[in-house]
Amino acid sequence: MNQFDMDLDAVTLSDGDLDRLEKLIGSVDRPGDYCAHGCLVAPAPRIEVGEIGTLSLPIPRAQVKELVADSDPAPYGRGPDTIVDPGVRNCRQIGSGMVDVAGRVWNSTFSGLLDRAADGLGCPRDRLDAELYKLLVYETGGFFAPHRDTEKAEGMVATLVIALPVAGRGGELVVRHRDRETVIDMTGDDPAELSWAAFYADCEHEIRPVTEGSRVCLVYNLMLKEGGGMTLRAPDHDGLIGSIAEELAVLARPSRKDRKLVWLLEHDYSEAGLSFDTLKNTDRAVGQVLAAASREAGYLLHAAILHVEETYGAEYLGYGYVREIEDVDDRDVEVYDTIESICSLDCWTSPDGREANYGDLPLLEGELMPLGRLDPGAPDTQRLTEATGNEGATLERLYRRAVLVLWPEPDTLCVLGSAGTGAVLAYLAGKRSSADGPAPSGFRELADRAAEHWPPPSPYSSVHWIGDTVKMLGILSAGGSREALAVFVRKQVVPQYEGGFNESLSGAAMRLGPGDIREVLTGLVREKIPDKIEDIVDLAELLCGCDGQEELAREWEETLREMVKAICAGMPSVRGRRKDPWYRTGTDPLPLDTLGKFFRLAWRFGLGDEVNAAAVFLISRDDLAPPDRTIPGLLGKLYVRESPGGGVGSGFAELWSHTTRFLLSRSSTPPKPPLTWVLAVDQLNCGCTNCLQLRKFCEHPTVRVCRFRARKEIRKHIESEIRLAGLDIDCDTETTGSPHVLVCAKNRATWERRLGEYREDIGRMKVLEGVAGVVPESGACAEAIRAAISRAPEPGDGGDSSGLRFSGLAPDEC
Repeated sequence: MNQFDMDLDAVTLSDGDLDRLEKLIGSVDRPGDYCAHGCLVAPAPRIEVGEIGTLSLPIPRAQVKELVADSDPAPYGRGPDTIVDPGVRNCRQIGSGMVDVAGRVWNSTFSGLLDRAADGLGCPRDRLDAELYKLLVYETGGFFAPHRDTEKAEGMVATLVIALPVAGRGGELVVRHRDRETVIDMTGDDPAELSWAAFYADCEHEIRPVTEGSRVCLVYNLMLKEGGGMTLRAPDHDGLIGSIAEELAVLARPSRKDRKLVWLLEHDYSEAGLSFDTLKNTDRAVGQVLAAASREAGYLLHAAILHVEETYGAEYLGYGYVREIEDVDDRDVEVYDTIESICSLDCWTSPDGREANYGDLPLLEGELMPLGRLDPGAPDTQRLTEATGNEGATLERLYRRAVLVLWPEPDTLCVLGSAGTGAVLAYLAGKRSSADGPAPSGFRELADRAAEHWPPPSPYSSVHWIGDTVKMLGILSAGGSREALAVFVRKQVVPQYEGGFNESLSGAAMRLGPGDIREVLTGLVREKIPDKIEDIVDLAELLCGCDGQEELAREWEETLREMVKAICAGMPSVRGRRKDPWYRTGTDPLPLDTLGKFFRLAWRFGLGDEVNAAAVFLISRDDLAPPDRTIPGLLGKLYVRESPGGGVGSGFAELWSHTTRFLLSRSSTPPKPPLTWVLAVDQLNCGCTNCLQLRKFCEHPTVRVCRFRARKEIRKHIESEIRLAGLDIDCDTETTGSPHVLVCAKNRATWERRLGEYREDIGRMKVLEGVAGVVPESGACAEAIRAAISRAPEPGDGGDSSGLRFSGLAPDEC
């Protein structure tokens, strides 16, 4: 379970100390309602429709037939698709481009109608605009099943329907919101009366069947024009604002610095359409009150989207097998226990319209108000994933709700820290960019607080945490206090040290100075060198290349000498990197580049005794510094021909002597070719009949090929035994006949490997012979090396590239 996991039953309950605040917010008056309707008595408009011309009002039956003939079936939206299904919507439509509504007084009449709609819905009339969408025709039997409108235009908040006078019955408009329902009869045939209804876009609504005649209506999208934030205030809420501000001050307790206060809104909003400007009726009033109270109490306020993702164990009751079903029907699923619930907040926007890049913040227990409003009901999406292997099927239900979120501004970094380092960095970036100049007033104190409350890494965020911590280190080095920077390095960087910190850590070291950073660097080396020697050596070299101003050089020299001395002291504790922690044992050799840097750093600071001890350690650890590969390469890397004495220092002679003796013991003379085809069978342990025949084949001095006609499982067994015993045998299968034949042919793989090893050893001896002049008392060993090199056959001598050749035994078969 991660930081976003939560029992949904728990999040529906707020803390007891939020009861008074919940009651205060819940007492905000309703400035409007979810729908408004009425009958407007006014001169009839002039309506022209395509080639039909001007409509008569009331519309006669003949013109209704013309409208039907010139119209298209009206579709409806289901998810991303647009569908025509008369079983869901039986209606005809004509696009707005074919309809013109005008008249001498129509503009003023329509403006008055919008005034009534705005007042009824609680929308700001000065920013409410209308756009004709469609002309709809419902004939007898026409209807539209319950549905919700999609946002057809940017800023759309509601729908306005104007019923034109026409003879008919039925076709009532039914609007529902939560547990409320309004039924609106919009029929009429008086040309001086226009029935209208307006309702918010997220309200469920339907058109009941037309029982007689027809129903013709104009449909408008109601939209809010762009504005500069919340310009309206809730009426008569001054006292309530003060009471809420006082309660917020009481709730700002030091013991709960990471707590948010989350208020669930009544209406649904899309992620793109959520802002304080688009809040509807009660939600708008609550937003206005909380904005004023938050400013008074020193709180930050945002609108956000709450995501609830519930996962259940389930069983699919439908027909057939499917791997995944989107929007599965509840009747086809039997739900078991809840596996997990994840609640998070995102899509942040402030009252002034600015977006905040906080990412996902977890919803914590005891943060949600009002009590009981988070009734899951029907999920926004529902997905069933069928069983795989021994696992059962899972059902995912996703819910999306709009909320208002507030917290004390001084606690911002603690609150954002619950979401991880990315949210903290986004907040700092916003503060730095919102003020003029590179160092805004108060930014240093803010950066120091961010360092103090920096979130720890988690198993889900380790990679991102390192990158964000590097950025934070840069911010503190450039704009934080030295004290906060030092604490941040000790508490955050050192415990989680990786090579990715090196560049920013060197910048922090320059800011702190050699005196303050000395203990940090030596402590870092002691703690991390067993597993991070490559990164630590890189850091030391980086610091030695940027040791500050000239007058500080002596101080830096001593600090860096202590760091390198600590590396020397920690060398015996180096474990190295495992080759493969899952399948293979052993470690990879230390990189030549790392060892070269280490020796040059130690020589720079004159650490002779320490280097000798490190050389002795490397000599004792063939896995970290193989004498036939790593050490010869290291000596060649350390030797500088143009420098006096080759530029070498302590430990060089010991390493040279060790690797020279090793190579001479193995390759002082060319390896002798095998004289027979006998293979060692020490590791061949199976005693079955076929393996006994295989053993005889291996021990035969001249026979090179053996054939086994056997069933598949026997052939596989023989191949497996050959592989496990490491025998120099190639296997192939002849597919003619039944059963098939396994053909086993001896090869010279071991000899070829040894020959390649010998060639490489001679090449390394040549490197050692080239640097022997700077090694004291190397005469005897150097002479032995030269002799070994002279004995090596030249390429091509004797008929093959090695100067050696195999036994001339003729192929044979058993």
